[in-house]
Order: sequence, then structure tokens, then C-alpha cells
Amino acid sequence: MSATPKLAPSSSGTAPSRPSSGIPTTASPSPARAGTGSCTSLAVPDSVKQAVTSAYGHQAQPNLVHITPVKGTFYYGRCGQVLYAATRFTLTSGATYAEQVALQDDGAAMKYFSAPMHGSWTFVNSDGFPAGSRGCAAIPQIPSQLAALWGDCLTRTAAE
Repeated sequence: MSATPKLAPSSSGTAPSRPSSGIPTTASPSPARAGTGSCTSLAVPDSVKQAVTSAYGHQAQPNLVHITPVKGTFYYGRCGQVLYAATRFTLTSGATYAEQVALQDDGAAMKYFSAPMHGSWTFVNSDGFPAGSRGCAAIPQIPSQLAALWGDCLTRTAAE
């Protein structure tokens, strides 16, 4: 018996659905929020969490090795042929003093990533500190339709 993955909340208030392909989807928001291409919020596999964490550690903070996404803050989705992710990071056991200092201010900010289908993840932006009131809707690299599916990343916890 396998567990059914949780989905990110839909801003339209309609329940997520599962098409015959088995890929979880969420209802589309109003046309006023539509982005380019069809966007879908997806259940996030551990391999994506690991790849996004690695991308952040290699691209934005090369000295961060002992980090992991904060539980309940990982968003994952697709628009057309591009994947998107957003999360906050926290330190894991074994973190050095240098890592503690590096993540001290930056840890509270949401980080945003993109990847072409079957490609590598790229760190594309970060929230300011403190985060803005528009959440990921204010991040130009995140399509507005996907930001709406993610509740503008304003919920206390994301579905994982």
C-alpha cells in the first residue's frame, strides 16, 4: 500500500485532482493570474529536495554542506517544460561555525530555483529579509500562475 502524496494548496479553493497519468495536479487559478504555459503543482520526491539543496550549496552558498529544507516549506511545480521549486533551509547536525554564520541571516528567506525538464537546478532568486507581503508572487522568475497555485508561498507550511 503506497501513501498518496500531499499537494500544494490551490488558490482557487478547488480540490487537487489526479489525472490518469498519475501525476498530481491542482485546479487552475483565474485567468487574471495565468502565466505562460500550463502550470501544475507537484508532489515533491526526495531526489528533487536533494538536488535543489545541492544546487543552493554549490551556487549561492558554496560553503554550506550541512543544510536541509525546512520541513513544510518546500514547493515544487512545473510550467510547460520548466520545473520550479521554493524552500527555506536550516542547518543539520555537524554544521560548522562558518555554516552557522552563513545561514544566520539568510536562513529565514525563501529560496527559488528552476530547471529545464531533465536538466540541472539553478538558484534564481531569494526573498528579502523580512519577506515581502506578496510572497513568491513578487519573484519575477516564478510564473504568476504557479505562484497562485502555491498560495503565493504565504502559507505557514507547504504540502510535501
